[in-house]
Amino acid sequence: QESITRARRLLEDEPALSTEEALLALEIGQPIEAQRLIEEASIQDMTSATIPYVKGNIACAFGRFNEARNYFDQALDEDPAHIRARLNRVSVLMALDRAEEALDDCENLLKIAPSLLLARCRRAESKMLLAQWESAKEDLEYILEANQRHPHALTQLAACEIALGKPEHAEAPLNEALRHDPNHAPAWHERGLLYLEWGREEAALADFIKAAKADEDHLDARLHIAAIHHENQNWENASEAWRSVLSLDPEHKIARKRFDEVELKISSS
Repeated sequence: QESITRARRLLEDEPALSTEEALLALEIGQPIEAQRLIEEASIQDMTSATIPYVKGNIACAFGRFNEARNYFDQALDEDPAHIRARLNRVSVLMALDRAEEALDDCENLLKIAPSLLLARCRRAESKMLLAQWESAKEDLEYILEANQRHPHALTQLAACEIALGKPEHAEAPLNEALRHDPNHAPAWHERGLLYLEWGREEAALADFIKAAKADEDHLDARLHIAAIHHENQNWENASEAWRSVLSLDPEHKIARKRFDEVELKISSS
């Protein structure tokens, strides 16, 4: 913000300043302000690839993924080598369940920037969506050769091992991920799923609780917590857990049904 303020004194009418201000607003969680600033910038500059790129990021912040995809398309039409726009389009395509297109974008990214580990990570995720587990595993192992402390790659590697029917190989990378980042919610959740598969329900519940603490918006972890309490007829805990699910997703039909069941059990007892 200080740098932008100084730049405004020197370059009062420079449209790039509004673009940078929009990116800053988005970074600090002010998407409405970012939208105002980028519209101001777009009036002054109709050709910059950065403007549709920022608009795409704003659309993502509001969960409008089809709109975001269109903006990233525009950015890449203006500048096919715009790496961040292509990376973000990959994420949007995966959110839209268009994994094959996401994979194509990843291949193009790695042609432009062969050493970009984030592109390789996105390629692994795209392959996982397409159930190409062995190939995804190769990409993740490549990342871990470059950075052994990569918690996301370790977590995804464990997910591949589970999908390949080798859950006994999954616990070690999950433990390693949590050693490097104790607040990595996906690793807590994935290890909880592993323990659930092994019948270690108490350990699974503890991991799901840690996942929910690490990421308050982790819906799947909260669903598992609620389901375990419900199955064990711990009605008070189940009621609280289903309520937390509904606070994240008020329209969740199963959570609403289970919550009503629990409340009936509690009132009747």
